[in-house]
Amino acid sequence: MTPIDHSASHDPLLNPHDIIEQMINLRLQISHLQQQTDALQQDFFAACFALNQDTITLKQAIIRRQLTRGQWDYPAHITEQELRIKFLKQQFQQDHEPISGRDITWVIRLLKRLA
Repeated sequence: MTPIDHSASHDPLLNPHDIIEQMINLRLQISHLQQQTDALQQDFFAACFALNQDTITLKQAIIRRQLTRGQWDYPAHITEQELRIKFLKQQFQQDHEPISGRDITWVIRLLKRLA
């Protein structure tokens, strides 16, 4: 991953509060778009299904039909092994430091509800 040069990535005329406010406004826009997308999702699926094609090619996008992930009902001995490995991993994580991750980041929790 390429490091980001933060000195060149922002407008020098904006103060930190303006930059934070701008980021929050963008996140609100993303949240609003996500709500619109979620509301349209079922109709979108129905429209694609109505065309009865595996691939729909448009000017701006290619839409492909694909299967969701499969789910299995594993026998008890496999799920027991899975729980055991999960427990062993948790023990290992308590006793050892991670080899990567733990980067400092900032998280925005939006307080406004969109209509």
